[in-house]
Amino acid sequence: MLWLQFSRRYMFSPKSHSVINIIACVSVIAVAIPTAAMIILLAMFGGLSHTIDSIYSLVDADIEIIPSRGQTFDAEAIDFEAISQLDGVEATAPYLEQSIMAATASRRTTLQLRGIDSTYTRVLPLEKFVARGSVESLAAGEIIIGSAAAATLGIPVIGYPIELYALNRKQLSTLLPTSGISKRETALGGVINANAEIDESIALVDLTVAEELLNYRGRLSGVAIKLLAAQDATKIKHSLQAIVGEEFTVRTRDEKSESMNALIRLERFAIVLIGALIAIVAAFAIVGSVIMLITEKQRDIATVRSMGASERFVRRIFIGEGMLLTLLGCLIGLIIGVGFSLCQEHFGWIKIPGNMVFESYPVDLSLSDTLLVVAIIVIAGLIISSLTVRAKLRR
Repeated sequence: MLWLQFSRRYMFSPKSHSVINIIACVSVIAVAIPTAAMIILLAMFGGLSHTIDSIYSLVDADIEIIPSRGQTFDAEAIDFEAISQLDGVEATAPYLEQSIMAATASRRTTLQLRGIDSTYTRVLPLEKFVARGSVESLAAGEIIIGSAAAATLGIPVIGYPIELYALNRKQLSTLLPTSGISKRETALGGVINANAEIDESIALVDLTVAEELLNYRGRLSGVAIKLLAAQDATKIKHSLQAIVGEEFTVRTRDEKSESMNALIRLERFAIVLIGALIAIVAAFAIVGSVIMLITEKQRDIATVRSMGASERFVRRIFIGEGMLLTLLGCLIGLIIGVGFSLCQEHFGWIKIPGNMVFESYPVDLSLSDTLLVVAIIVIAGLIISSLTVRAKLRR
């Protein structure tokens, strides 16, 4: 295309005035900085979203089956064999859950006790979050609690004795309230370090220990299900609902965390919107460079017109100049943003203060987010270049 050759020559050939070179460099930098910033922000936001999802995967399975009425159900009411044979299901894990009180010699706190069996680690990545102790301690009758709960109870070391108290609904009496309290002595077998909410409330014991403490023999609170990779959770949910019937509710992780997911989507939209506004403002830096170039090339414009060039052809020359500046700035910003994100992902330059599961700020560089940033910058540059050239040539 002839007009593109004109644009490329104007951009890369020596200019008669150094001030145009300076303005062009400023324009490129002004485009590159917001491009890099948007890529880095979206990559960090994506990493944070995936980190939150992985942290809550400790207690939230891909799919859960819970009773539609009441808090527990008979374990024989669920056909585990039919669920395990369903296409897309990798593993299942039953659990029994109830609030209890944990106490040491001088302190006490309320915890959400969850009794699990050996299949639980096949469904949820428990080992990933155990900072001290081991998952194997559950088989010995010990308890695993969150780090914040351990601090509240003043537990200094693994193996420290803990007393557990729970309501025994089968023996609860209004005349003798203490007869409805079950007590069990255990010891700390492990400490979970996930996030503030989980660390304050979570407590894990073996399923048989929970059944004895809560006096819920053969009862369950729910079934956690892990799906194979790249499976449609909604489709499998309907199949599971047909197996368990209307007495049970089947819900996916997204349905359980619907409000949080909506908040994450809103925050991501806000980041894209603010970044787009910054990119549009930055693209106005191209205006000065294009106007100065048109002013300098008045003789060239007259010469080209005298040779029969149309007004559209002349506009394309200088719009192409603006787009070349935009693309150059976008390319530089793309290299900086992608390069920084990849380095943060592999080397963890930016650290997270405090005792966290993840020492460095998580990053997840997405191709779709990167292409979205490039599209915003290029479209903004095209629109502003077109408006500037049309207005200047009209005068």
